[in-house]
Amino acid sequence: MTTENTSKGQPWLYGPAPDLLFGCGVLFLLASVLLTSGGSALFQAIPLAVPILLVAFVSAPHYGATLIRVYDKRADRRAYFVFSVVTTALIVALFGVALIDRWTGSVLATVYLTWAGWHYTGQNYGISMMFLRRRGVDPSGLAGPVLYASFVLSFLLVFLVLHGQQTPVADPSLEIRLIPLAIPEVANRLLVPLVGVAYLATTSVAAGMLVRRANRFADLLPTATLVFVQALWWSIPYAARHFGVFAGVVPLGADFRGGFFTWIALAHAAQYLWIASYYARAAPGWDGQARYYGRVLLAGTAIWTLPAIVFAPRADEFDWNFALLLAAAVNVHHFVLDGAIWKLRHSRIARILIADGLELEAGERKPGLVRSGVWALCAIALVLSILSLADRFYVFPAALQAGRLEAAAASLDRQASLGLADSVNRFRLGRRFEAVGDLAAASTQYELSAKQTPRIEPFRRLVAIYDRTRNAEGFVRSCDGIFELSSVGDSLSKRREAQRRGFPAFRDRCIRLVQGTRPSVMNPLVRYE
Repeated sequence: MTTENTSKGQPWLYGPAPDLLFGCGVLFLLASVLLTSGGSALFQAIPLAVPILLVAFVSAPHYGATLIRVYDKRADRRAYFVFSVVTTALIVALFGVALIDRWTGSVLATVYLTWAGWHYTGQNYGISMMFLRRRGVDPSGLAGPVLYASFVLSFLLVFLVLHGQQTPVADPSLEIRLIPLAIPEVANRLLVPLVGVAYLATTSVAAGMLVRRANRFADLLPTATLVFVQALWWSIPYAARHFGVFAGVVPLGADFRGGFFTWIALAHAAQYLWIASYYARAAPGWDGQARYYGRVLLAGTAIWTLPAIVFAPRADEFDWNFALLLAAAVNVHHFVLDGAIWKLRHSRIARILIADGLELEAGERKPGLVRSGVWALCAIALVLSILSLADRFYVFPAALQAGRLEAAAASLDRQASLGLADSVNRFRLGRRFEAVGDLAAASTQYELSAKQTPRIEPFRRLVAIYDRTRNAEGFVRSCDGIFELSSVGDSLSKRREAQRRGFPAFRDRCIRLVQGTRPSVMNPLVRYE
């Protein structure tokens, strides 16, 4: 959001409690305090079903809110034609190319992973400015630009660390991944502290200016909270990563970033639904919060589920490349639309979000065959998504516990057909098949587990099975998998040294083992359990 207008409305949208909890991220702050006090044990004890269900019913609808906002009314589709049609077509075309060209997918993923920080930052900034104007705090002159500079520098800090020199972990032409700009480490040693100091300085100066303009401190509370949330989401964790501190603190440590970011994304999505629903209810056609949520849930689920049904590889070919590619395409589309539709300098948006006005044009949604067909597809997508969740959290665990292993395998196949790979459960199922002596089914599950998320353990089990069944091709392929995983992350010189000393011999021993000449001592990477 960006803003130019100043107008005073009611200080809150829904009221102090919902606005602070959802709009300003206080609920997230409370959860962070709880997780920090409980440490990694509490964080890891949270059942996997909790964040996944929240993503399905909070995060997915926030994408739907943008789709409804842009495509539901003809007037909006026309007003945003460049973004709703032209740009959308370009993103779809890129997605299509990326399905067959991993380099294109890696570029798209890099745009997504980089832009995400700015997208979250822009939303925090826009809402903070909205609260200032609703409360009559004038951010004109230098106050507004300095506050904006604070948010920009917060993102710049993230950008520098994200794109610093990194040891490559995969070839972007073979595996879709972030392609860092490889900012030299010596440059970041200077730039990161400078940007950090500038960020703290602009934040402090903006705070001082706004304090002098506010009638009371309470008028600055929402904005101050959002500034702190922005720091907790982005600035502090990335600065901590750069300086190697707070490694064991759940909200800040780099080791927890992947899992904890889900909770940041949920807080962002709740924030988005909070403001989008307030804007939507100002329209003449408002039909209640429940119906609005139902519509955004349908649209948001469809944008994730339908492409997965059509384009996801078959269950026996699934890998995480498609998952990241779909996430990149959906999010970049969301970022583009979101940047176009939420600008407080636009009179209609300012009238509703700042001055509590009503939308002047009805822009009625007329029922028709195309509209009905679209909503029918969305409903099918929602049903399939719910069935997939039931598969994941009820059907598969129940079948595995009851020993109905074929039913459990079918459940995982259905999940994979919707783009939901589960390498851990594939491995668990493989162990169960192996325990009852069905080595063919066990090797199938291990192969899928290793393909979805390459790890040593599935390859070890495959080595054992293929040795027992004298499958030379599978045995050597599994040994190659262990070889590749064991060399990932080493420097070029270390990898060459490892190859010279042990890895070629390891491969030869694998081949001799298949041919019946067992070495006296197996490489320690291969363990039979």
